[in-house]
Amino acid sequence: FAVLGTTGCGKSCAVATILRAIIDQHAEGHVLLLDLHDEYGHAFEDCAETLGHHNLKLPYWLLNFEELQEIIIENVEDRDEDRTILRDAVVFAKKTFHESDEAEARFSAESPVPYRMTELLRNIDVSLGKLEKPTDSIPYFRLRDRINTLRADRRFDFMFHERLTVDDNMVDILSQLFRIPSEGKPITILDLSEVPSDILNVVISLICRLTFDFALWSERETPILLVCEEAHRYASQDDTTGFEPTKRALSKIVNEGRKHAVSVGIISQRPSEMAIGILSQCNTIFAMRMSNIKDQEFVRGTLSESGLGLVDALPTLRTGEAIAVGEGVSVPVRLYFDLLPESQRPRSGTAAFSDAWKDGNRARDYVAEVVERWRRQRR
Repeated sequence: FAVLGTTGCGKSCAVATILRAIIDQHAEGHVLLLDLHDEYGHAFEDCAETLGHHNLKLPYWLLNFEELQEIIIENVEDRDEDRTILRDAVVFAKKTFHESDEAEARFSAESPVPYRMTELLRNIDVSLGKLEKPTDSIPYFRLRDRINTLRADRRFDFMFHERLTVDDNMVDILSQLFRIPSEGKPITILDLSEVPSDILNVVISLICRLTFDFALWSERETPILLVCEEAHRYASQDDTTGFEPTKRALSKIVNEGRKHAVSVGIISQRPSEMAIGILSQCNTIFAMRMSNIKDQEFVRGTLSESGLGLVDALPTLRTGEAIAVGEGVSVPVRLYFDLLPESQRPRSGTAAFSDAWKDGNRARDYVAEVVERWRRQRR
């Protein structure tokens, strides 16, 4: 399904209402919600597990090579040499970590198995020491410096923090992500608000890929609903923006997920900017207030002739009101979502300018607190 509409039209509350209605009837479900602005934790405190900066663990060894190189290899003119060096180092590190494993020969740069980043760096240093020309050393130093920078930056702790030992905790990670067992909390809220923007698309690519692969290998026994907030940010129609594997991973779920028990909810304020192939596969659409002509045209294309008159109402819909069309409703209908109690609403409301500006001037200590949180990258 898709929930579409301009900012401030009530999309987040509509999503919360839909998910509440689902889990009220399916308390042992498995819902994974990508929350880019830390909005939904407040709305589902009683029935969701929130994974954020304090407890989110997505170790680097879960990344496939395409995702890893997007993070590590810098945008230089010739990246081929960097890729070759990194690929060889990753394979070496995996084989070193699993040197007693009989399946050693099957390990590749794509295998989701643990390895130590220190072994990867050791391989780069060893290869660097074998060079005959000093001029050939630039890509080695570039890779080593980038990896050390990532390991030292606390914003990347959820991915690159490495303790004395590296554990194969893939079972724990997947169980936590997909709520298996659900234990009365069928929703996982993935708070991505503090993930650095330059790797956000890679993290979402990883999540989408893990979701599809888990569903594929679990053979339809654990249906999963993946809810993608702000989907236009990482599944854009423009091929020159974003991270292409993210769009591919999401498209794979949309196009093939039904066969493997994966469903998806797309939330976007700019449907006209989204990859057409993704939205076209949504069987049920909730169209909320829209003023953009291109966005309205997309909704018009989803309606039968009998419901075309509803499109004219899109710019004037009230907050929380929507036009629903598709498999989820028998006929196109104009509806109003139930009003949730304050404790179950997402933190997505407009800032109260009129109230805040009546409080008087804040002290300098307030600015000092903001600077401290800013520097520590902790709210």
